[in-house]
Amino acid sequence: MPVHFEGLQSDHIKACFLKAFQAFPELHSHNVVVRQRKMAKTTMNAQPMLNWAFFSRSRRSYLINFTDNMHVEDRIAIHELPEEVLVGWFAHELGHVCDYLHRGLLRMVQFGLGYLLLPNYRAGAERIADIFAVEHGFAESIIATKKYILDHSGLSPSYKRRIELYYMSPDEVAMIAQGAPANALTIDQIL
Repeated sequence: MPVHFEGLQSDHIKACFLKAFQAFPELHSHNVVVRQRKMAKTTMNAQPMLNWAFFSRSRRSYLINFTDNMHVEDRIAIHELPEEVLVGWFAHELGHVCDYLHRGLLRMVQFGLGYLLLPNYRAGAERIADIFAVEHGFAESIIATKKYILDHSGLSPSYKRRIELYYMSPDEVAMIAQGAPANALTIDQIL
């Protein structure tokens, strides 16, 4: 598999990522770098690597960044998260990569600007990533991740609010997993 780990010693994290990655065969022809590093406002993100291969969709490489600690008062280390939660989180990020696969250069620039500047666009992007993860068999893991984040008392209210604002609720993920068409759900169910 074309997966490379950088700055990562935890076998638990590697195993959780590989468990999620194996279910995304369309990504197996792309290089994916999983990198642990310090990040200020988020715990995990996915993005295309900015190099010459970026200009060719078929050769594009992707980067999954994650921080060593969740943004909580008691500093929960990522490697201490339950397997189901970590697999769900990685499946969500791989859902973003699936979304990027068919975007050309202009659509990637549009995505980046929309994500940064427009809250509804950001909510839509997070929704698409969850839908890709559910379609790849990770509904229960996505639900476990969302419940862990929303129910964990050590997470700041602002972090939880951002999750509630931009991401699907566990109930909405369950509805999609049960076959509700994604376009039948309204933006009010997300926000």
